[in-house]
Amino acid sequence: MKNFIVFFILAVNIFAHPLNITKMELDVNQSKFFMRFAIFNIYKAFGKENIDKKQINNYILKHIQIDNCKIQLDKIKIRNEMVVDAYYKLKCNNINQIKFNLFFDFDRTQQGVLKYIGSKEKVFVFSPSKEKYVLNKKQNQFLLFLREGIIHILEGIDHIFFLTMLIISVLLKHLKLKQSLIEIVKVATAFTLSHSMTLSLSMLNIVTPPEKLVEVAIATTILFVALNNFYRWVNKEWQMAFIFGFIHGFGFANALREMNVSLDNFIQVVFGFNSGVEIGQLFIILSLTPILFMLKSDKIIKIISGFTIILSIMWIIDRAFSLHFMPF
Repeated sequence: MKNFIVFFILAVNIFAHPLNITKMELDVNQSKFFMRFAIFNIYKAFGKENIDKKQINNYILKHIQIDNCKIQLDKIKIRNEMVVDAYYKLKCNNINQIKFNLFFDFDRTQQGVLKYIGSKEKVFVFSPSKEKYVLNKKQNQFLLFLREGIIHILEGIDHIFFLTMLIISVLLKHLKLKQSLIEIVKVATAFTLSHSMTLSLSMLNIVTPPEKLVEVAIATTILFVALNNFYRWVNKEWQMAFIFGFIHGFGFANALREMNVSLDNFIQVVFGFNSGVEIGQLFIILSLTPILFMLKSDKIIKIISGFTIILSIMWIIDRAFSLHFMPF
């Protein structure tokens, strides 16, 4: 049993690498370039914490190239000893290609999200597998954000635990595998319907609750579903998935908003990201359900639920008071 619990935790954490994003904005109309990233990345890059602003600037300029463009530092600000904001002035002539690989050499989970403001707004997502973009090349926004949606759900350990608790709730009914899968499909469908609604409403700025409130509420939904595996307050899992899906949808919208998304192509961006989330969700369900079904026992899955209760309480405390002691 101990081996199973260790295996389960490791299996879930495979998908739990933090999504480290460098946010950028390149405005050719005003000849400005802005960059923001977590300061711990610079500490990792240099292997120490005593780094001056000149060193930061030199490191940045080694890892971003904007062709036909001279990049001149305006100022660097370190906010709350957590975030680096770098401001640059540009002298450019017909920018066509941008290359970015900041922190990619030591962290393969890193991404750079660039909002390009020219005659039109575009969003480019850089990663270790995609370090270069040609600006004049037509970009498929749907496929770009489909990929980002998949990455987000597979790296979102809180969403994974939420789905896992719902799967366990179904398995505690001791149905046959086919019946269990039918119930889990109902759960996934209900979750999709509700989170799609709030994701769209939030991205259209119709309903935009505070990000901290959303993150605490997501952790609370995980706590409730895990406790429900002991006390069975709700017997229909699809109802919990539907109700709590509204909250998770706001979380997905916050992640999408972090990417400096321009909503000129709203349908492509939101539908692409949401479709990616569904593909990732399906992968999680198809991966975990057979394993949990084959190895299930009330004792094992309640131990997993108990572990999730502790984890969700820690998330609530960490997110409510911005303590940042949780690594994911």
